[in-house]
Amino acid sequence: MSPDFFCYVETGMRTIVDEAEIKTEVKRSRFIGRSFIRSTPDEALAAVKTLRASEPGATHHCWAYRLGRDGEQARYHDDGEPQGTAGPPILEVLKKNGVTNVLLVVTRYFGGVKLGAGGLVRAYGDAAKRVLEKSGLKDLRWMVEAEAEVPYPLLGTFESFLAGEDAEVTGKTYGEHVTIRLRLPAAREEALREYYAALTSGQSSLLILGRDFR
Repeated sequence: MSPDFFCYVETGMRTIVDEAEIKTEVKRSRFIGRSFIRSTPDEALAAVKTLRASEPGATHHCWAYRLGRDGEQARYHDDGEPQGTAGPPILEVLKKNGVTNVLLVVTRYFGGVKLGAGGLVRAYGDAAKRVLEKSGLKDLRWMVEAEAEVPYPLLGTFESFLAGEDAEVTGKTYGEHVTIRLRLPAAREEALREYYAALTSGQSSLLILGRDFR
């Protein structure tokens, strides 16, 4: 893994590629870190509840999540560990990496040796960092999906414009006109509208189908 893996991207939205699991041991205590892709508090809490039911013998299931476009919904839980020694270091890993729509749970099986507050912070933070690294990070952009009717003589010109706007043509339907389905960065939506109106002299239709992170 490159040393710049953990860096914050200021534009778009960052989340994980895959859900993952890691295991580590500190002074005979076993720690299991797991990552989950979730987009609402209810989904995140349901995942924690399911995990608790599947491993009732665990000493603690400590967790943190960040949700929403900017990670504005954040919450953590120490689950019986000394206050601030488990949930906050897990959440800090998410914050440091600008990750959102992610739940991290670190499960502990106590091994008989107390780790102290500092040891717990390090153990939970390390497990969270390891599972996030294994999950992989990806950066999503705010994208627009649209559908445009284009007269056949203007098709090449319109496609050349799309190529210059970092747009992706996702489908074509041939009829009286060519109907092009496309996706492009939301920041270029106004440019698309203006160019399309000028190109077709307002005689053809441009339909915005939706906006989402991709």
